[in-house]
Amino acid sequence: MLTELFADASLDSVTGMVKPYNKPDRMDDRMRKSDFARLHVPDEHCFESLHHQWSLSSHPLQTSTLSFWDTFEWGLWFSGYLLYRCNNRYSLSEYHDGWLENRLLEEQAQSRRRFWHEFETEAMRKALQSPLGLRGLAMVAEGMFRRQQWDLRNTSGKVVCRLELSSVLEAKHGRTLLQSCQLHPLRGYEKEAQEVLACLTGHGASPCVQHPVELLLSQAGNQPRRYSLRPACGLNASTPAREAIARIVGVMLELAASNLPGMQQDLDTEFLHDYRICLRKIRSLLSLIKGVYPAEDLQRIRTILGDLARQTNRLRDLDVYLLAREEHLGLLPSSFRPALSRMFDDFAVEREKEIHRVVSKKSLSAARRLLDIVSISCNNNELSGYAPAAELPVGPLVFSAIYRRYRKIVKISGSIGAATPDAEIHRLRIECKKMRYLMEFFYELIPADAGATVLKQLRRLQTKLGEFNDASVQQHSLLAYWDQRKPDAEIALGLGGLVSVLYQRQQQSRRLIEQSLHEFCSASTAALFRQTFKLPASASGITVYR
Repeated sequence: MLTELFADASLDSVTGMVKPYNKPDRMDDRMRKSDFARLHVPDEHCFESLHHQWSLSSHPLQTSTLSFWDTFEWGLWFSGYLLYRCNNRYSLSEYHDGWLENRLLEEQAQSRRRFWHEFETEAMRKALQSPLGLRGLAMVAEGMFRRQQWDLRNTSGKVVCRLELSSVLEAKHGRTLLQSCQLHPLRGYEKEAQEVLACLTGHGASPCVQHPVELLLSQAGNQPRRYSLRPACGLNASTPAREAIARIVGVMLELAASNLPGMQQDLDTEFLHDYRICLRKIRSLLSLIKGVYPAEDLQRIRTILGDLARQTNRLRDLDVYLLAREEHLGLLPSSFRPALSRMFDDFAVEREKEIHRVVSKKSLSAARRLLDIVSISCNNNELSGYAPAAELPVGPLVFSAIYRRYRKIVKISGSIGAATPDAEIHRLRIECKKMRYLMEFFYELIPADAGATVLKQLRRLQTKLGEFNDASVQQHSLLAYWDQRKPDAEIALGLGGLVSVLYQRQQQSRRLIEQSLHEFCSASTAALFRQTFKLPASASGITVYR
């Protein structure tokens, strides 16, 4: 039997990742991959006929248990990589090399790595930084990989071909998920290798199309799936407004709920961040398209969503401060950093208390219950009374809202200058965010070229507005910390230096905002908005609800 072929050889103690066998005199890779691809082996009968024509001798069996790691967003998988750990060593390989023969990078690690910056080698950090971002690694599958090489000799005792047998087994129960083999012909014996191939395929072997890691993921119930805060909802311009919004709200509520387990595990800060974005987007959507739900229903839903978001405000603030720790310390002379580090240590201690409060069993149960209430309220027409725009086609309503929002932004931009109060710039940022939400929610209705052009400019403007707002909020937060804690002179000196640097950064952002506004409110952009979003006053006989 095939399993007996593996068992015939003594089991080697594998201290590292299984390495590829040395294959001297092998034909070039192009011929090997095209003519001698990996074969799926259904059972042991494939090998019975080999003994009639060749004698087989085995090399030592190699075995390793591998754990595979990725993020909640499957950043590595969708970037074409696999990261796995074996015997305190992380290895990075390309996804298409399902049998992990060709490692791109590897790094010894006695302890678990969670974020890209925790890896020690520069090459590994550089490779992982983009696919991982702020996300933390979690184990997504585990399996046992076995390999054994066999020499096939002719009647003269000459090795004419090498046959490599591979198996993938469940790590927990040891059940075999996939068995395969691959031929490695030796130079000068191509004809014999073809005969071996014909013998195997004649007895049931076939091209191996299953990816071993995909099988392990399937067994673990971890199917890679795309994650986006801009999901498609199958909308068109004629979809009734309430139906369209109910679809979007339903999808966003599912996204919000999907982040709750990650928040509970505290794997990374992005779970809370995305959860809050979902709440904010739903709340904003329900207020941007007027007349779709009765006012009293709308107010109740918005109150629930607002309360849920406020419960996590302080935790998110602390996350932002701690994520910026190294950046902020780098803004100050080295002599100021030790004292200011104590402030960030205070934030870390406070965060531990806050995360336990937010993700307690009681808090999360309440959050799930309230999300269910919002879902029922938005999706059950029997519970929602009459609203004038509920059955109107959503396309004209959305386009009118987008165009109206753009005109409001243009109007505000006329007052933006060097002396503009922070509150007015904040108001501009909120208006831009509302318009972006509209365009992202209903991107399926917007002409692709126009939408891409407008969103590119809008995001550029929002980036500058966000930097301005972050610097402003951080200054106020640092001053609030000083006022509440009354820190010693060294920390106060560091705080003063950091506030000064943030103020300079804020003023620089103000100048860049003016430049981005000039582009976004230019004649050409205004013409594009009119052409794309401005509808005739009589369009579909629809009254615009303000």
